[in-house]
Amino acid sequence: MEHSTAIQSRNKLIILFFIAGVIVHLIFLPLLNNFYETSIALFGVISIAIIVIMQAKGMNARTLRLVIMIIYNLYVFLLNIFIPDLSNLLYLIFPMFLTTIYNVARINFIMTAITSTQLAILFYLHHASYLADRGAVEVSHVVSIFFMVAFLCLLYAFKISPQWNNMFTENKRMDTILMSKEGYLDLFFEHAEDAIVVFGLDEKIIAVNPAFEKIYGWKEIDCIGQSPKLFPSSEDAKVEERTKCVLQGKSFHLLRTKEMRKDGAIFDAELTITPVYNKQQEIVAMTFISRDITLRLQAEQLLIDTEKVKAIGEIAASVAHEVRNPLTSISGFIQIMNNDPANPYRPYTDIMHSEINRIDLITSEFLVLSKPNLKKSTKFYIEQTLRDVVGLFEPEFAYRSIICKSDIPINTVMINGNEDGMKQVFINLLKNACEGLIENGCITVTLTRQKSNVLIAIRDNGPGMDQQTLDNLYKPFFSTKQGGTGLGMMISKKIIADQGGTMAVSSVVNEGTEVVIALPWTE
Repeated sequence: MEHSTAIQSRNKLIILFFIAGVIVHLIFLPLLNNFYETSIALFGVISIAIIVIMQAKGMNARTLRLVIMIIYNLYVFLLNIFIPDLSNLLYLIFPMFLTTIYNVARINFIMTAITSTQLAILFYLHHASYLADRGAVEVSHVVSIFFMVAFLCLLYAFKISPQWNNMFTENKRMDTILMSKEGYLDLFFEHAEDAIVVFGLDEKIIAVNPAFEKIYGWKEIDCIGQSPKLFPSSEDAKVEERTKCVLQGKSFHLLRTKEMRKDGAIFDAELTITPVYNKQQEIVAMTFISRDITLRLQAEQLLIDTEKVKAIGEIAASVAHEVRNPLTSISGFIQIMNNDPANPYRPYTDIMHSEINRIDLITSEFLVLSKPNLKKSTKFYIEQTLRDVVGLFEPEFAYRSIICKSDIPINTVMINGNEDGMKQVFINLLKNACEGLIENGCITVTLTRQKSNVLIAIRDNGPGMDQQTLDNLYKPFFSTKQGGTGLGMMISKKIIADQGGTMAVSSVVNEGTEVVIALPWTE
């Protein structure tokens, strides 16, 4: 079914042609000085006025098309009826020719048949006049031209026009498909959460998506046509080797590596790097898709740590029970021996008693790992708990000449959890901070309330820790302190995890260490 908008535009075209013809007719009226010429020109003017009014009134496009073709054909036919001139016969070609604009075969056929019938009628009525004025040769030429045009119009209507329509439809379909593909690709490129970069063969950036700007911190205007550093120096050799392989046609999928943001921050990423080929199968560019997997790796490590703690806790519960039973007996006998003034082995039994107490301490800490701390959860003000623990350490601070700066607001944050467990965490962290400081150190304790979290930060300006120490911080029995059990940080992390919070440790050698605890809370 034809689209009405297309028919309307073609109607306008033929109306304009009709108007132009009538205007020319009116211009030549003074030269013709003929009553019939004037009457037919007037008919043309009235016809155009009627057609324009119908169009302005919003007549159906198909109905208006029919009216236009009938009136225009009648205008030309009347001209030939009343003014029988051989040259006027050529005007019969125009209605037939203009009908082809609509690309409707049946309309072309009908108009050609009507015009042919009109030609036959005119020759029947005025053949003597035609022959007398121009002769048989010119009449035959006019008739030949008419039938050639009629044949071409029918050929166009039934053969050429359908082929053109098919070609047009196919081209339109292909354009739609191509535009759809390009549109989908543009949408994918713009809305992908992974960073996408297109590099030229000179390793300069051709295009980046918004996710690249978000992940790497580079603005599109700053990196197009440039080669910004997207990886740390430690990856230089690997990147150079990868680039050579890609330019040779090799691809890399989900390659784990280290990447670098504009501010120099290093993060873990998964890369997919592939060459881009043209139609001649020549490499013209390289695509680079990067996904920040820092949070995923942290979640994986948290899961591993949780499983470790769970396994240790299960072992601890059984081992501690089995160890404490004989330990109680041994400890009792040692105390009896120590209370005997005549004990000749007093120095040795004192050492034995001290070591037994150490075993008991380790066993007690083991048992913390197996206890579900939140079973005794209560609501308490975290600020008050933190102030109480800081108060407990004031004699220790004074003894070690440590300055403690605390910024703890009034009781505004009430959380639901194990208060004793949180006290144990704070005691453990402040104890570590004190023991890490040498002389005239400083410890800063702050509590900051956020929308859904409360942040507790404990900082010191001690010697700090290197990266290897930080990596092993939560491993059981790992300790840098003389006589340390190596369980304190692991237990603290478990308590915080049971509270639904997180604990992060950062440290710089010779500058100090900071522990930040984030606990959830609701108003």
